[in-house]
Amino acid sequence: MISIIGRGNVASHLHKALEGITDVTIVNPHTLEELPEKNDIILISVADSAIVDVVNRLPPTDAVIAHTAGSIPMKAVEGKSPNFGVFYPLQTFSKDIPLDYSIIPIFIEGSTPKSIETLKRLAHLISNNVTIADSETRKRLHLASVFACNFTNALAGIGAQILAENGLDISTLLPLMRQTVEKLEKLTPQEAQTGPAARRDKTVVETHLKMLEFDPQLQNIYSLLSERIMKTCNPEKKK
Repeated sequence: MISIIGRGNVASHLHKALEGITDVTIVNPHTLEELPEKNDIILISVADSAIVDVVNRLPPTDAVIAHTAGSIPMKAVEGKSPNFGVFYPLQTFSKDIPLDYSIIPIFIEGSTPKSIETLKRLAHLISNNVTIADSETRKRLHLASVFACNFTNALAGIGAQILAENGLDISTLLPLMRQTVEKLEKLTPQEAQTGPAARRDKTVVETHLKMLEFDPQLQNIYSLLSERIMKTCNPEKKK
């Protein structure tokens, strides 16, 4: 029996991925009412700040207890079982957006050989990409993911806002965004970088900065990112 404590995006997707493959149930994190007496694995998939509270309310068990967070140490789930760990799927989850679970990287960590092997078997039920990673490595993975995913999405939101003010919508940008990601299958980010900052076209950069004078924060974001691109892209061309 696998119990998933949580009702958010990650918990919902893990339940969907495992349903039909193994015996799995979703548990209300506030009451723990649906938690079976016997469990093989308990996955805690709640807000980072709530993990320790959920663990404190669990009964002692022989089950493997693991959380699904990127930046939280494994020790956050110790205390109720000798077998505890981390089951971290590296993906962005939205409840109504389908995913190919088989390609999602899953990073695991365990306190004992039993917990490592148990979490590894669970991960292989849904993914072909399973890696053991300690808490420090996982923190760096999470940091990198914030830049590559969360910040990228926020920048797309800025682009959508600029388009909306001119009667267009984000669908105009989607082919460009897809190609940007697809190129990274064959090129490094530095090799794939294009645009005025990569070309060191300061005239265009200055024009864009003037267009953003209505919002100093956006102007600063544009300036910082352009400076970063100029420093890291095609360094042999720097003068």
